[in-house]
Amino acid sequence: MPTVLTEPKLVLKGHSYWVRSVCWSPDGELIATACADKSLRVFNATGREMYKVAHPDWVWCVAFSYTAKKQRLATSCLDGRVRLLEASTGREIIQMKDHSNTVNSIAFSGDGSLVLSGSYDKTAKLFTVADGKVKVTLGGHTCPVLSVAFVGSSRAAVGSASGELRVSDLAGKTLHSCQAHAGPVLSISVSGEGELLATAGTDKLARVWRVREDASVESEATCKHASEVNCVLFSPDGLLFATAAADGHVRVYEAGREWEELARLKRHSDEANALSFNAKGSRVLLASASDDRSAAVWDISGTAVALRVAKARAKTPGGNAPKKTEESEVSVGDQADMEGLD
Repeated sequence: MPTVLTEPKLVLKGHSYWVRSVCWSPDGELIATACADKSLRVFNATGREMYKVAHPDWVWCVAFSYTAKKQRLATSCLDGRVRLLEASTGREIIQMKDHSNTVNSIAFSGDGSLVLSGSYDKTAKLFTVADGKVKVTLGGHTCPVLSVAFVGSSRAAVGSASGELRVSDLAGKTLHSCQAHAGPVLSISVSGEGELLATAGTDKLARVWRVREDASVESEATCKHASEVNCVLFSPDGLLFATAAADGHVRVYEAGREWEELARLKRHSDEANALSFNAKGSRVLLASASDDRSAAVWDISGTAVALRVAKARAKTPGGNAPKKTEESEVSVGDQADMEGLD
């Protein structure tokens, strides 16, 4: 049975509508939220609001990028624009205006030079951060693009409302496509340098894929839920895998072998929409955003430490766990399971 947590370390309040996205800054000092009340809010690590940036429509997604010279923040909005902001102040630097409909998802490249965006206009686009211009349009989709992610430094993954997962190079050439879900692909997360890729679907599944050298994918694990899965996320060290679902619960798994559910975070009273790990500091923190008009910060250090100890013991002589030889399938959130946790 997973550990159940009901009291977060922090609750970020002040939002007057759905909180659609949450993101920690790379240094762990700031937390940004994107909200359907047409605002971006940025808090410090203690939960104090530092600034707020008004938008003309719902703010759908937020992402940070810190490089040696620049600290940037990007937002996507229902007005079809991506805005690049100065992370410390919220000052707008440039708008990327080439989408003709809502921008659902955004991601920075590892070096901060590119922004990848996905839109209801049925395209994904690569923008150059320096000038805000489109470098490549990843077209050919028959349905809205709902989720995007960089896969390593040379590829992009795109999930659409048709359930298709598509992997392309950064010149726009499609390298692989497959039917990942029976419904829309709402979220994509990539582990490490792109060895594993996870997808979230309205079909109540979180799926993990192993990415081959030719960019094709092989099913690694399937985590079944009782409701739509809105977000999937690997921890920065690759040890943990988390999901946010329409039942309001956040689930934390061991990433690898059995994909065992280790913890369940139960505070949100409406859909849990987005997740972000804090990559810095001595504690392992996970932020969650919800339609209940709040974002929460959870301290899951105990779960992480227990997992590290278990892995260390498994590596001792005679303690090696058997290697997984086929896809793992994990069922969570069924009626019996939920009754056992209440």
